Amino acid sequence: MTLMIGRNCLLVIATTLSLVGCSTERDRQWYKPNVNYTVDEFKRDRDVCTKSNTLDEQCLKERGWLPLTSDKPAETGPKPPSNTIRGKY
Repeated sequence: MTLMIGRNCLLVIATTLSLVGCSTERDRQWYKPNVNYTVDEFKRDRDVCTKSNTLDEQCLKERGWLPLTSDKPAETGPKPPSNTIRGKY
């Protein structure tokens, strides 16, 4: 009985971790370039820019915050060949 409960717990934990790991929501980090700021200042601006539990990223950008992560989607597939001419060896 105890072994079955342990397996079920392990299954629940593994499922939860896999769902969290596959989340489509990006976890962004924000910073203000060339400015000394505190965590409290960021939290204040984040709270002001959050409406209905959704962060308005444009609001944070208007307050001087920039995302540390890239806005570009990840490249997929091979790069196209370059058009440069290579000499013979």
